[in-house]
Amino acid sequence: MENNIILAEVEGEGMMIDVEKGKSYFLNETALLILKMANEGKSVDEIKVALLSEYDIDEKQAENDIREFMSKLERKVLSWKRKNT
Repeated sequence: MENNIILAEVEGEGMMIDVEKGKSYFLNETALLILKMANEGKSVDEIKVALLSEYDIDEKQAENDIREFMSKLERKVLSWKRKNT
């Protein structure tokens, strides 16, 4: 994650904040778990195992959710950069 973006957690909910641009993005419990593990350098497979143990979903759904969230996150962060540079 970029140096100007911080991750805040309150009661299982998360918020990603770009302090430089003054933008924020709210994260649900699942998104927060995925992002925290990704920031720790965990692989998609490791994140998938965590999701499978936490939620009643199958492997394919877990992997799709991870990839979809990371793709959306990447687009959102890139969109912040384009709008504010």
